[in-house]
Amino acid sequence: MADTDYKWYFIGGGLLAGAALIVWLLGVFAPQPETSEPPPQSPLVSTTPVEVRAGSLLVHGTGTVRPVREIELTAQVGGRLVDVSDALVSGGRFEAGETLARIDPSDYRNAVRQAEAQVTQARFQLIRTREEAGAARQDYERIRDRTGEAPEPDSTELGRLVFNEPQVAQAEANLQSAKASLETAQVNLERTRLRVPFDGMVRQKQADLGAYVSPGTSVATVYGTEAVEIVVSLPSRKAALIRNLWDTMEAGTDLPATITTQYGGNEFAWRGRVHRVEGAISERTRTVDVVVRVPEPYNRSLTVQSRMPEQGSAPAGPERPPLAVGTYAEVDIEGQQDGSYHVVPRRAVHTRAPNRPPVVWTAVGDSMLVERRVEPIQTVEEQTYLAPTLAPNTRVITTDLRVQTDSMKVRVAQ
Repeated sequence: MADTDYKWYFIGGGLLAGAALIVWLLGVFAPQPETSEPPPQSPLVSTTPVEVRAGSLLVHGTGTVRPVREIELTAQVGGRLVDVSDALVSGGRFEAGETLARIDPSDYRNAVRQAEAQVTQARFQLIRTREEAGAARQDYERIRDRTGEAPEPDSTELGRLVFNEPQVAQAEANLQSAKASLETAQVNLERTRLRVPFDGMVRQKQADLGAYVSPGTSVATVYGTEAVEIVVSLPSRKAALIRNLWDTMEAGTDLPATITTQYGGNEFAWRGRVHRVEGAISERTRTVDVVVRVPEPYNRSLTVQSRMPEQGSAPAGPERPPLAVGTYAEVDIEGQQDGSYHVVPRRAVHTRAPNRPPVVWTAVGDSMLVERRVEPIQTVEEQTYLAPTLAPNTRVITTDLRVQTDSMKVRVAQ
């Protein structure tokens, strides 16, 4: 190859290298375009209008069902249990006066027979003593009539002894004692039957067939089923909404209540009434304990409209369960009858500090957040009831903001 060809190769390579160098230098030293931060945007929030309600306000509370009557069924006499009712089991039901267990009555029957024999003997002795007293008086009258010299009996012990009066008094006392012993023996025989004077259920059984029990031994724990109670602890702010609360034990005072429970995905309701307020304020919680009484808790017929799941999620017409002891229940007591109050979503109420009043965030126009102090009355599920301190047509913010300040800019979602 000629020298001229090499020369052109070197010239072409040099031109390419120079062009690449120029492109690199232009990229390095070219002026950079100016950049700027995007303008900050106000947080986007959702709002809901304050719901204004008027009329009766239901005071909501919760509690656990407990029996009105509950006792330890104990033996009053000793002996071995020779008969036990089928109802004497945990959960067993019985009627008032039904014999739940029986202690061996043999010794107590014998005691009754002996007492009856003693009464018969004492009655016979009294009759004989009275006859002797009558005979003594007749002898005295005959002597006085025949001789005319019989002295008049005096009122001293010796004088009464002439007519056998002390003997008659002793015989009468012996008869009364024998009758008392017979009555005691009959009562002890009756006490061999263990009974309860009310309809009820057995919570727990402590003794069974063949066990020996002594007086005072507990045989079972039983409770009445004619009514149950629910103790609802209310803060004073909520208790003050119930009119005549402290007069519930007086005649003519009737504060209705509705009791609801959950069972099998269904909600069932019972009617009740405020029976009383327990006398002392709770030292631990500083609350007022309101006692709501429900009659016939084991009546399974529907007396109050209950809420059921939507059609198709459960069989139609589920049977109402009993309002059993130990059930957790919600209670709504009829409170104030007039006036108005506000209802907002629970998440719209914020507590900034324990010693500061709660607030809601309200939207003024479409661009500003303003804090408003509120006075909560109660919270039921996802709703909070407030004293009517907010202006009409107020919209509260339901979005949870991590950072917020009063009068900050916001964007309200449409």
